[in-house]
Parts: sequence; C-alpha cells; structure tokens
Amino acid sequence: MKKLSMFSLFSAALLTAGSAFAGGGSLLGGAGGSNMEVGTMYGGISAGQASTNCMMNDGKLIEGDKDCRNPGWKVYGGYKATDIISIEGGYYNLGSSKESLSGSVTKGDYTVTNPSAEGKASGLGITAVASVPVVDNFEVFGKAGAMIWQSEATVKADSITNNATGVTCPAANCTLSTDKNGTSPLIGVGASYKINDNFGVRGEYEYFQRQDVTDKDRAVGIMSVGATFSTL
Repeated sequence: MKKLSMFSLFSAALLTAGSAFAGGGSLLGGAGGSNMEVGTMYGGISAGQASTNCMMNDGKLIEGDKDCRNPGWKVYGGYKATDIISIEGGYYNLGSSKESLSGSVTKGDYTVTNPSAEGKASGLGITAVASVPVVDNFEVFGKAGAMIWQSEATVKADSITNNATGVTCPAANCTLSTDKNGTSPLIGVGASYKINDNFGVRGEYEYFQRQDVTDKDRAVGIMSVGATFSTL
C-alpha cells in the first residue's frame, strides 16, 4: 500500500507538471512562478532518516520484517534544464546499524549462537526532477532515476556450526563479512520553499530497493529535510 500511494503521488505530480507546461503557465495561473530560472545550477545538503528491514528480528537471522531506522544525510547538486525539469545527482550516506540476538539460531546449514550484526549503506543517485509551482516561492516535485548502492555487513557470534559437516568455528574467529552493490530505480516526492534569490529549504521522501547478503530485496525509504543554494 505504501508503494502504491507513493507511486500515485509521483504520477499526480508528473501529470500536473505536464498540464502546467501545456498551459504555458504555473499551476495557479500566470507566467513563470518557478523557484529557479532555467539554466540555474544549485546544490544542497539534507539530513534525515533511512529505514529498511532489520537483518535480525523475532528470533530469525536476516529475515526480519521489522523496520530499522538510522540517521543519514546526502549532498546533491542539480541543473534547471527547463521551466519544469531539473537534472540532479547526489551522494547518500544511509547510516549504520547494530543488531543482536540471544540464543541459537539455525539458518540453512548453519547454527549461530548469540549473533550480532553491523551494517552500513551508501549510494550515488541521479534523477530527473519535475517541479510544479503551487503558490509564490513554494512548489512540489516528483523525481525518478537510479540509485547506485553499496551495502556492507559483518556478522559475529560466539559459535557458528556447519550442520552438514559438524565443524564449529573457534569463538575468537566467528566472523563473516560481506558486501553487496547494485543499481536500482529511485523515485521520490517532496516540496521546496524559496527564502530568497539564493537560498531555499526542502523536504522529501525517496524510495529504492537493494539486496541483502542473502540476495533478498529490501525496501529503503529516506525522509530528509535540507537547505539549497542556487547561482541566482
């Protein structure tokens, strides 16, 4: 339902943008009204929260359905290509998390005792942003593009036993480290307010999917608020 609702908001933003463009004016009538002029270059920084499925939950290892939330941030820059469309790229730091379970957990051929896990993720995103003026200095936008993501995880335990061979690792050496990377669609919605000719603020929600160490897709939602600076 969350995915459907966000897709509907994004589609509505694009349809409204198309209507405004066809009409030759802003959403509420009149010419112009955009927060930035065509040809403007801009940059910004945002901070907020990234949420994704926990690696450990309810006695299961790397199969949790509970969301884990971590502080994160991003820096970004863009170019206003038309009255409505901007091209934007940025670096995302999606934070790090620590999780642990007490007792023994069996996952496939392995039994793990008192496991703990640490993970972190980051990415490079590039999107096309469609903006629609609502009132003076305020606009809403939708975005679509791609996220080049990377995630790392380290799992430690008091013991890890291979149930097929009966071999148990020494307590001082029960560590498994792995990383994953890939490219996924990135979409988002948000709003921005222009304070003056150079500065503004904006809030947004972005969404993409990544894979964990078991190759299972994990949804990632990013909520952030930040400041922008433009060349005009």
